Amino acid sequence: MKGILRSAFDAVFGGTKEPKTTTQFQMINGWSNVFVPMEDYSKDILIKTCIDRVATHVAKLHPNHVVMKKGKKQPAKNSQLQTLLALSPNPYMNAYSFLYNLATKAVANKNAFAYIKRDRQRNVISLWPMEYQSCEAREDDHGNLYIMFRYGGTHSTRTIPYTDLIHLRSMFQQGEIFADTDDNLATHMALLTKLGQSFENVVENSGRIRGIAKIAGQAGTEAWKSKAKMLNENLKDPAQGGMVVTDGTMEFTPVDSEPKAADTAQLEFVRDNIYRYFGVSKPIAEGIYDETSWSAFFESVIEPFSIQMSQEFTRKLFTPDEIAAGNEIVFDANRLTYASTDTKVELIRQLRPLGILTTNQSLEIMNLPPIADGDDRVQTLNVANTDIVSQYQMSQADSQKGGEKDEQGPTDDQAD
Repeated sequence: MKGILRSAFDAVFGGTKEPKTTTQFQMINGWSNVFVPMEDYSKDILIKTCIDRVATHVAKLHPNHVVMKKGKKQPAKNSQLQTLLALSPNPYMNAYSFLYNLATKAVANKNAFAYIKRDRQRNVISLWPMEYQSCEAREDDHGNLYIMFRYGGTHSTRTIPYTDLIHLRSMFQQGEIFADTDDNLATHMALLTKLGQSFENVVENSGRIRGIAKIAGQAGTEAWKSKAKMLNENLKDPAQGGMVVTDGTMEFTPVDSEPKAADTAQLEFVRDNIYRYFGVSKPIAEGIYDETSWSAFFESVIEPFSIQMSQEFTRKLFTPDEIAAGNEIVFDANRLTYASTDTKVELIRQLRPLGILTTNQSLEIMNLPPIADGDDRVQTLNVANTDIVSQYQMSQADSQKGGEKDEQGPTDDQAD
């Protein structure tokens, strides 16, 4: 096991050096510069479902390495970074698993880190999601920011330049480096657990018999204790089928004390608060959403993730010169995947005649495979290029001016 851990550690950090000395990074207003992941809620089915729904749809986002040229975004040619991001960020993960892992940590812990491993020429060769017990913001003598990660086992710490870390944050409402995890989610979970236990108690106790037993004889004698024990065991035995049998020396009076379950409205109130906390509606959580539910979920939860990832991956994977040259990482999604058939057909009907959609793009909207020579565009004759329209209008204006001169007749000089 130690050899496996060492191999994994070397695969991630092998060949890289740590700074010789760093000091604690001083935060403004005294915010904590140490981050500890919040309590593990992975065993709670409701929270686990909410996190999974967000992470699943974030992982569906498609990364694209594009270059801005003359105001237009174009796919980068022969980009190794594109292959790394879209297929295999590291030898152990595909792109979907990598993004799912990052999104899970960002939603559950409010902070997610991925280490950018580079070669000697500073080219990106792999991306690794960080697993750690806690981390701390540090700085060197030149004011460069580092993050020191603490682990268990043989490798206790690792200090990494912040420029070599993808850092995604959720609910980043205060502080400078780390998103705060101080919230009342634990309180809601404790309340939901208690309400759920009330239903468990009803199920567990509904078949039990309760009552008062009067046993003949002197209390405390061995014979009396024996009969009391036997009666108590019979009451607890589910095989009794809800009945208890006594003889003439016992008198049993049943007591009606049905356990009460919590009001389902109370349970729904707490559950809805947890849904709202994660930005997940009940239809999204249950996977029965329609076009309207999906659009609301995408715009409020998934799209902010795509914007943050696009900006963070761009500024960390490229140098300032490369960014100035127009290089950019863009995470996008096919928002029409969950649109109704009527919406898709109407969209194609409106955009196809304008030359906006190709044949293959129209097929993709309908979830159909592409065809050969399907990158063609058609356009109705009712619309024209703006340059052509401008030329046509100018020529018409010139013609009208010429006609006006002809109607006025020859000038005096021309008459002579």
